[in-house]
Amino acid sequence: MTGWQKVAALTTLYVVGLLWVNWTMVRRVRHARAVRAAWTAEDFDAVFTDCDPRVAPAVRAAVAPFYGEGVVPRPEDTLKRFLKLDSGEIEDLATEVVRRLDPGAIAGGRVVPALPDVAALVRYADAQCSA
Repeated sequence: MTGWQKVAALTTLYVVGLLWVNWTMVRRVRHARAVRAAWTAEDFDAVFTDCDPRVAPAVRAAVAPFYGEGVVPRPEDTLKRFLKLDSGEIEDLATEVVRRLDPGAIAGGRVVPALPDVAALVRYADAQCSA
């Protein structure tokens, strides 16, 4: 095999792999939409009836850009694995939600704890706004 044939073979493998990864992602999103078709924003808000009524809709609105069109978040969706957020993005998201709800709630320098899922984000925002 010549050098150019090796380059062509590796490029072909790369393109096929890239197409396969994208196709599996599209299938996963379609599956999530189909499974979550019955899950509504009211269902999400009803899970957090013990919290301030402003908190669940605010968190839902804050995480909506990370989901596809028409997909409502579920409380058990993990922030790192499902939404692919890193620790800094999670802290920024939590801080932004709390600032929207209560601008005076977060003082400078406060550390946001590790938030594993959307439910923990709602509970954290509720605790910060009620404190």
